[in-house]
Amino acid sequence: MDYQYYDEPDYIDEDGYSEDIYPDHEPPDRYSHSYSHNHNGYADDRIMYRLADSYANCILPSLAQVLSYLLPLLMGCLLCRLLTALYAGRQRLGTFSLSPLHLINAACGLGVLYATLGERIVRLLLLSGISYVLLQLVRLGRGHRGAVVIAVLSIGSQFVYELAIWQQREDWPQLRGLQMVTNMKVISLAFDLTTTGAPGLPMPSIVAYLGYIYNPASCVLGPWLSYTRYLGSLSNKPHWRRGLLQMLCNVLLCLLSLAVSNCVAPALGELHLLHEDDGRASRSGGISHWLLMYTGAVSVRTSHYFVSFLSQAMLAAAGQQLDSTQHSSSKLLGDLVARPWHIEWPHSLSALVRCWNVPMHEWLKRYVYAASKQRSRHNTIVAVFCTYIVSSLLHGMDLRIYLVLLSLATFAEGETMLRRHLATLSNACVAANPCPGAERCRYTHCPRRRGWRCCSSWLVALTNVAFTLLAICHLAYLGVVLLNETLTTETEYETPFMFHWAAAGYLSHYIGIGMFMLYLFIS
Repeated sequence: MDYQYYDEPDYIDEDGYSEDIYPDHEPPDRYSHSYSHNHNGYADDRIMYRLADSYANCILPSLAQVLSYLLPLLMGCLLCRLLTALYAGRQRLGTFSLSPLHLINAACGLGVLYATLGERIVRLLLLSGISYVLLQLVRLGRGHRGAVVIAVLSIGSQFVYELAIWQQREDWPQLRGLQMVTNMKVISLAFDLTTTGAPGLPMPSIVAYLGYIYNPASCVLGPWLSYTRYLGSLSNKPHWRRGLLQMLCNVLLCLLSLAVSNCVAPALGELHLLHEDDGRASRSGGISHWLLMYTGAVSVRTSHYFVSFLSQAMLAAAGQQLDSTQHSSSKLLGDLVARPWHIEWPHSLSALVRCWNVPMHEWLKRYVYAASKQRSRHNTIVAVFCTYIVSSLLHGMDLRIYLVLLSLATFAEGETMLRRHLATLSNACVAANPCPGAERCRYTHCPRRRGWRCCSSWLVALTNVAFTLLAICHLAYLGVVLLNETLTTETEYETPFMFHWAAAGYLSHYIGIGMFMLYLFIS
């Protein structure tokens, strides 16, 4: 799943902002009081004008544009569910064949892709055919060797494909996300076919393979689902009324996320500069610059929420279920792809990573982390960094993704080790993993066990809040890098992607490394 759809405010008029928002004159000292009063009133007028202009010229056009994008996706999923229900109802008394259901999924998925990509769908068909040929390699190797070869070849072919279209930048973000989901499905299928003792999972036919790859609920935006879960959902669908309600709720949240990402967050990032004497003060790396980074990171995160909620709406419309994980479903929203409420107020960076993309986290844990930990003789650090490296490679050739994910791995693992050691030394519930509850928590000083009348409970809560605020700062520091598309050049409206880190003095990197050093010092 790619989070870079609709992440730029296409309808904002850039020409009308520089003079109003960034005044280049200073008031005379002798009129400072009267100027301050008039300036505040003028600033309030500009704030109201900016918000009204953002609503009229950004929010409304963005929603109108995205609705034309949503309708074919949802209609394809609903059509797939309707045809599946009609076929299953007719075959209820006779022999039930899955081949027509595979064809229905493949046809509806290809229709949705054609409505989204047009003629570019031919490239995906070619790559999917190559992946199916590579999938036959699992018959030649023993154990997981064939699956590992398929994983290397699948990711390698994605790199070759990206190099071939490097000059066609408009194709890059969307096709990369589609191919990433396809590669995840092929790799997971290869490992499942080679798992020792797997109960009767045969090599899928070409029809079953196409139905799995082009399942309309997951072929456009993701998320990943296993082949076993796909087979189980062919005939076992939730009730259609519940699915429609979940689809509508997800669509509403999807549109809200789009408005925040495209319009509200950029507007807030500009409005807070009205209280500065000079707009260039935001480049000093102070509090104003951190607020600017936070609003930019909010735009990136809500862009990801837009894709996640839309994916959940498509899952609900098609009646497709994801692989069951702990706390990964909701009665109102259905199976969850992301958990925004745990991202905006994270208990720790490691907990945040698990909530960012729940299906992809499950994929990485099942097929990368477990295998890396076994091969590295249960070395957790090696397994964690191998997992982040594979995740970076799956996202394609993007230096920003590499820097952000590897930095996130360093920050999260340093925080996890430090908090685990502090929790052990103080016997307090300050570990990186959230508290499992009063009955299951193994620490003595736990607010849920001892209540809030004890001073130690308040100290534990304040410690956890401090780490939460630090995680929010890390999230703003890392997320703002993904806001700009430019990599090496600076234009009138864009800055190099390393600018914000340099302006902040690489503070988060120093803190992340400092956590590692503190852990080594006290351990």
